[in-house]
Amino acid sequence: MVPDAPPSPDDTPGPPPAVVVAVKRVLRPVAQVLIHFGITFPTLSALLKGVYVEVAEAAFALPDRPMTDSRVSLLTGVHRKDVRSLRGLPEPAREAAAAPPSLPAQVLARWLGDPAFHGADGEPLPLPRAGAEPSFESLAAGISKDIRPRALLDELLRSGLVREREDGRLDLSARAHLPHGDPDRLAYYYGRNLADHAAAAGHNLMGGTPPFLERAMFHDGLTAASVAALRAEAERQSMEMLVRLNRLAAELSGRDAVSVEPKHRFTLGLYGYDAPDGPTADEGR
Repeated sequence: MVPDAPPSPDDTPGPPPAVVVAVKRVLRPVAQVLIHFGITFPTLSALLKGVYVEVAEAAFALPDRPMTDSRVSLLTGVHRKDVRSLRGLPEPAREAAAAPPSLPAQVLARWLGDPAFHGADGEPLPLPRAGAEPSFESLAAGISKDIRPRALLDELLRSGLVREREDGRLDLSARAHLPHGDPDRLAYYYGRNLADHAAAAGHNLMGGTPPFLERAMFHDGLTAASVAALRAEAERQSMEMLVRLNRLAAELSGRDAVSVEPKHRFTLGLYGYDAPDGPTADEGR
């Protein structure tokens, strides 16, 4: 008897199309944040490799079976050589195992840190676009010869990190010297809140039981004034609810402090979003 031929890659069922569409929709606003902060695709790719390996190890191990590099590679599609390297890193090193900073970020770092581009007072010099050194062209050329200085400059001007003076020289703006607002704190809540929201929604999508609370209301055809009224009322009601729940959580925490039962954490998030009607609003942009 001739054994059945192994399935070809074309016969292997792929992910559900609806899930692929949903993931693409989720990734659009994430990509907007990544590009805004100079997190390029190579950086993201390096981060994703580590995340895929971590999640495979933590959530997809077989009972009473060691998690091998081969199984992690099979689950994730990450090459076994990379899996072995990533699994060998201590936890803090895994977080840092990413591609170098974006080219615009490297240009700014050199402008701020290289004495060759500083004046006698130690401050970054205003630079001509090209010509006599130091210039922006020589600054950018010292970072990469693969991308034209003009393309780098256009991005820095667009983001407001560099401004052009009346005499044509280029200055670093205040935003390039100092953080705008409190980026560390904003980034912390961005990561924590979105991670827990995504975990709850993902749990429900994968059929986890019991399902987590994950609800939203939608309405279109509204004027800007109506949206403003809704936002104000949503902020008022949500704050009242959060204050009440926080009070209850404090009471329960005090009671649970003496309990020997395993401890859990609880998150409840609220968000609001509005955009003009149309395809871009529906895509989460």
